[in-house]
Amino acid sequence: MGELLTAWAAHPWAYPACAVVHLIGVGALFGGLLIFELRTLGVRADIDPGALARLAIPAALAGFALCAVSGAAMFSFQPEELWVNPALRVKVALIALAGLNAAWFHLRGGVRAQDRLGRWQCLLSLGIWVAVIICGRWIAFV
Repeated sequence: MGELLTAWAAHPWAYPACAVVHLIGVGALFGGLLIFELRTLGVRADIDPGALARLAIPAALAGFALCAVSGAAMFSFQPEELWVNPALRVKVALIALAGLNAAWFHLRGGVRAQDRLGRWQCLLSLGIWVAVIICGRWIAFV
């Protein structure tokens, strides 16, 4: 199995394939969060927040899983070069911050917590994830 993995990683299309999977994951992650958080912020109040959460949150989590696996694979291709990149380090810190914010939001009641703090947490989440996406693009240029 190790030889097969090593041979695949050496293939010239391995890194671009991981990048495509990563991009699909970003779309699912951010898209799911965007529609859920916009609803929490009051957009389309006629849509049941629980039903929307049952659709959007699993899509966002699946996107995050794709990003985690493909991101780890891309990192494994050149870890020494990537780890010293400040954009990657900021991206990793922001992802941790986004996770803490999401955990706090859901521990407070998630969809049922339609209060001012919940709305601020949604705005913070969207801002963090936009910053993560920006850092991800900057990895190639910093």
